[in-house]
Amino acid sequence: MKKKHLILPVLSTVLLAPAFLDHQVAADEVKPATAVANVNEPAQKPAETDLAQAGGVSADEASVNAAIAANAQEVSGASDASLPEATILHTNDVHGRIVEEKGVIGDAKLATVIKEERAKNPQTLVVDAGDAFQGLPISNSSKGEERAKILNEIGYDAMAVGNHEFDFGLDEAKKYKEILNFPLLSANTYANNARVFQASTIVDKDKNVEGDEFVVIGVTTPETATKTHPKNIQGVTFADPITEVNRVIDEVEARAAAEGKTYKNYVVLAHLGVDTTTPVEWRGSTLAEALSKNAKLKGKRVTVIDGHSHTVESTTYGENVTYNQTGSYLHNIGKVTFKANQLLGNPQQIPAATAKKANPDPVVAEMVKKIKEKYDAENAKVIVANSPVELNGDRENVRVRETNLGNVVADALYKYGQTGFANKTDLAVTNGGGLRETIAKDKPITKGNVIAVLPFGNTISQIKVTGQNIADMFAKSLGSILQEKDGKPVLDENGQPLLEPSGGFLQVSGAKVYYDTTLPAEKRILRIEIKNKETGTYEALDLAKTYYLTTNDFLAAGGDGYTMLGGAREEGPSMDVAFAEYLESADLTAYAAINPNSRTISMSASKDTDGDGYTDIEEIQQGTDPKDAASKPGQSNPANPTNPTNPTNPTNPINPTVPTRPINPTVPTRPSNPVVPSQPNHPVVPETKPQEQPSVEKPNTAQPAANKATYQAPAQVRPAELASKQGTLPKTGSKNPVLLSLFGLVLGTLGVSSLKKTQKD
Repeated sequence: MKKKHLILPVLSTVLLAPAFLDHQVAADEVKPATAVANVNEPAQKPAETDLAQAGGVSADEASVNAAIAANAQEVSGASDASLPEATILHTNDVHGRIVEEKGVIGDAKLATVIKEERAKNPQTLVVDAGDAFQGLPISNSSKGEERAKILNEIGYDAMAVGNHEFDFGLDEAKKYKEILNFPLLSANTYANNARVFQASTIVDKDKNVEGDEFVVIGVTTPETATKTHPKNIQGVTFADPITEVNRVIDEVEARAAAEGKTYKNYVVLAHLGVDTTTPVEWRGSTLAEALSKNAKLKGKRVTVIDGHSHTVESTTYGENVTYNQTGSYLHNIGKVTFKANQLLGNPQQIPAATAKKANPDPVVAEMVKKIKEKYDAENAKVIVANSPVELNGDRENVRVRETNLGNVVADALYKYGQTGFANKTDLAVTNGGGLRETIAKDKPITKGNVIAVLPFGNTISQIKVTGQNIADMFAKSLGSILQEKDGKPVLDENGQPLLEPSGGFLQVSGAKVYYDTTLPAEKRILRIEIKNKETGTYEALDLAKTYYLTTNDFLAAGGDGYTMLGGAREEGPSMDVAFAEYLESADLTAYAAINPNSRTISMSASKDTDGDGYTDIEEIQQGTDPKDAASKPGQSNPANPTNPTNPTNPTNPINPTVPTRPINPTVPTRPSNPVVPSQPNHPVVPETKPQEQPSVEKPNTAQPAANKATYQAPAQVRPAELASKQGTLPKTGSKNPVLLSLFGLVLGTLGVSSLKKTQKD
């Protein structure tokens, strides 16, 4: 029995050991793959956001402008007497800001400012560096076509193709070429070995003036491959920006030489940016520096008008290259002026605060009014009567860390994923770059607000992934370089370095990701946990397990560089529909903290909050409380396993003593019953039996004794023979020994009686 008592504990240990070992592997060996080079579109820097909010020029920018102007004076010696005065007005990354708002100039006043500048100098060139049509629901409602008509009315001279010009598909991007009255330029965008767009154009403001022509070249960021939906650019490639721009310069110069012309003004409309997350060779600043070294441009004015990074930039390169970028969202209008005979220009910004004083252009104002009336009628529906919290979608926030807006949107995806697909969703993610607006506190939330947050029209998608895919995905999300200011890292509320803004930063639901930004990118992730749908508890990620991930179709298709995703997917409704439905039923007070640090959790790997000798992450991995010194690995929790001694209850199997009933099998010794056949011993009684022989009737008294002996011999032998073989029985004339014995007993009794009677006689 003791052996039986040992069987259950031993068996339990054997069965449970793999589970414990598996947990340890998940907790200790979740290591992200080496981070892929992050080429995601970063956000506007905080300082630049402050500038945008104020609608003015910062002190730093003012000093930069002053330095540029001084530099321009210093290099006046590097001049050409035939260079006339010139003005370039430029915009970039407007993203559909048609309507004037606080800090936003709007198209009607943009038109007025441009007309006023042209009145001062008719040779003013007006250009845009891309991302003009998409961004806000009011412009998205017509896929940007209505804004294209506004730009025609304003009178732009040329525009570069930005990555977001593809957001409504390649066919729509090509359609802009047909709508616009001016060239849409991109020298490095190819399909079927041919340029999709015009590479360059020559703008001649006055046919009677020699040397005032502008050679305008466009170039698009190769990041477009991951900065729009993959289906929008199928068959499209983006060649190296510097190589292609220099190639166009060679072509223009060769053609000019053939025609006997000389071009002295080059303007490169670049949608490249200066983000630190953008590969150096693809940055606008790198292009500007390369152009300053191009021998064919020596002695010519070269102006690089850039976009994509949403930054305010004013810089010069070499003796003849002026670089300028004017932020985003029509917070500013860029202006570069050239004095006669000077190679370097004087970059400036016309801020919203200044443009606000202008009267709106009546024609453009009427166009905007009609667009807005139609849009407002469609989007005035109130979803939430009053928002109790601010849901923060600031660019520099949603692209660097967990935010409450990101949590709400991700939760909407997660909730839909519980019923909307064949399999319940395990976790949901969305990219911070896809969240474009803040929802204000103490104001109604309308359909328009929802679309402003999610303007891209993405659909909800679910894909099947492995735990390893998830680990790689979060390694990508958290792999950005760190923000710095004055040579020092910018810290978050936890004292941890903040990541550089990246559109690919993931907002999460159904998972927890612990990370340390002080570690190398490939080692930052400390632990990943996935929520158990049934129990609601968070469990360590299993790298070999299959999970169901709900996200937007952009990421599901591998957008933003998430190449570990992709493959077959189920699709649901548009994200804005699911988001609106969630807002109607959600308790928004639960999202009061703007940066809760509860899902993507920034922490130090070496921090020991409770001072018990175990780091916080060690305690989290072991399931103990990192804030309670009394709760630590190897002490409190491990003791609980003593509870499993409850298996002593199986002592009930002592009842198996009842099964000692097999002792009853002694009953089966009944086979010894064959001794029953020894019943023939009873015939011993017939020892005196004369055995029905006639001699019994003889009067000779000696005869009975002889007869008794002769009967006994067979009687003693037959039982043995009966036990071994029954073949002798037939000699008795019967196959039934019992009947034979009874018959013999009767005869013997009769014989004895007869003998006694004879003896008496």
